[in-house]
Amino acid sequence: MRRGIFIAALILAGLWGPPAIAQERPSSSEPVLLSADEVSYNEDLGIVVASGSVEIAQGDRVVLADRVTYNERENTVSANGHVSLLEPGGEVVFAEYMELADDMKNGVVRDLRILLTDNSRIAAAGGRLQGGVRTEMRKAVFSPCELCEDDPEAAPLWQIKAVKVVHDQRTHDIEYTDAWMEMYGVPVFYTPYFSHPDPTVKRRSGLLTPDFGNDSQLGMLLRTPYFFTMGPDKDATITPIFTTKERVALAAEYRQRFTSGEFETDGSFTR
Repeated sequence: MRRGIFIAALILAGLWGPPAIAQERPSSSEPVLLSADEVSYNEDLGIVVASGSVEIAQGDRVVLADRVTYNERENTVSANGHVSLLEPGGEVVFAEYMELADDMKNGVVRDLRILLTDNSRIAAAGGRLQGGVRTEMRKAVFSPCELCEDDPEAAPLWQIKAVKVVHDQRTHDIEYTDAWMEMYGVPVFYTPYFSHPDPTVKRRSGLLTPDFGNDSQLGMLLRTPYFFTMGPDKDATITPIFTTKERVALAAEYRQRFTSGEFETDGSFTR
């Protein structure tokens, strides 16, 4: 079948084929829409194979791939070659191989890369999708830094490498186990556990992105700001500043909005 013809799940909903096959296949809560250059159907095995610019959608999730196999009886989708999974929240999961089940909410992914909504990136050797709201990854790397245009393979300004990374979309957290922070590919800090909000969180108390720099008088600089939410109308930021030539300094900012204006103050001190 040619591109542009959508199969509104007459095959995928079990309406095409013997009643026995339809009864054996687990029911799906969402209809499946499929578009591809070519589609074949094995009635005996209950398997649909689509190839060539495949697009398969179920609910708010869309899978793009070179080749997709749908098993009616097991209600599973296997995708190979340039696989992309578009999540309802705006994230995109890229992989070479992906196997999904349960309305494409559960599955396993091989060689995955995730583009978050703020263009932060996660890459991992493999991962598991759970319930459409939790992604567990092994041997993963996270970085908010843009890739170098001249050398995309070069290490970013900073990144976090971990044995295990979990992105929980219910709590909007990204958690790390056995993690190293690296600067330009050089490990500088280890922690057995670390977490931070994902990009969908606009305002929450916690550590902000560290800031690195260099000054002729202070030497190398490291700023590690911590943001405090004190209510819908006020917040504060406390920033320790570490230098190689001088002592540690502490900077602070306080902000508050009123009905007819706003107030902001800042300062710093050191010994």
